Amino acid sequence: MGDILDKIGEYMNKKVKYGIASACLMLIIFIVYMICTYNPDRYYKSYEEENYAIAMEIIRCFDERDSAALEKMFSNNVRSHNSVRAQIQSAFAIYNSKSSSCEEFFDQGVYESNASYGRYLYKSVGADMKKVVLEDGKEFDIGFIRCVINEKDSDEVGMRKIYLTDPEYGHLAIIGDVDHYTEKIVRRNIDASNGITEEYIDETASIIVTNGQTDKDKVLQNGNGNIIYVENLLQSMNMTPYEGNEEEYSQYDYKFTVLNRKNQIKAWYTFKDEKCRVRDKDSKITYYTIDDTSTYNELIEFAKSLVD
Repeated sequence: MGDILDKIGEYMNKKVKYGIASACLMLIIFIVYMICTYNPDRYYKSYEEENYAIAMEIIRCFDERDSAALEKMFSNNVRSHNSVRAQIQSAFAIYNSKSSSCEEFFDQGVYESNASYGRYLYKSVGADMKKVVLEDGKEFDIGFIRCVINEKDSDEVGMRKIYLTDPEYGHLAIIGDVDHYTEKIVRRNIDASNGITEEYIDETASIIVTNGQTDKDKVLQNGNGNIIYVENLLQSMNMTPYEGNEEEYSQYDYKFTVLNRKNQIKAWYTFKDEKCRVRDKDSKITYYTIDDTSTYNELIEFAKSLVD
């Protein structure tokens, strides 16, 4: 019995030794694999130094109008799906001088990422160079976002966006991946920087006075004192809404078409027999009877002097 137990014990000792040896071998293989495949970029890396160099290169490209170098920064996907060359030229038109100084660099770190078990599968980073002052006195902030890791699609690696931002008016140019809504905001910001606000655009720039019987018309342009006179009469006239219809105004006496600075229609005033049909810029139609006949008569007499 004792011999049997000894043999069992010896067998178990061998199994344990083999198990330990196998575990050690697997551990060694795993360590070697990790050393061979380790890439610090996939885990943690500071991009501050690289981002600073890129920011300075972007400024150089703007100063020297080096559109080719600027374009090469962008990822293959961004270049293939966006009009990067045209965007660069638009940005150059805004940045129309050379830099004299740039004061503050801010590394924004990781902008967007996706990781698995502590290992990045996707990562984009960003940075801003604040207070880039040009020789003509203009001041901009220049920022960018770039993809540094994308395991699923290497064509995504590279610059995604470069922003040219006015401290007061916001983004005046974006090069790279941009949607239509953002493009609209950028155009509005450019208008605002040039003093063209929505209020400015909506100011009355011209009024077309039309004789409904002869189709003869006269255009009153901005700067003509008569345009203010007519607009004041139209806006000050007392009128009461009533249930009218389009057929009533198939023929009319006089019509006043009011346009803004972009030649967009603000309103149509169509008059017939002391009644008025008003169609606003949203095409909403309201019918009125004229209560203030003195203002109405003054307006009609002025129209007759122009188009009768």
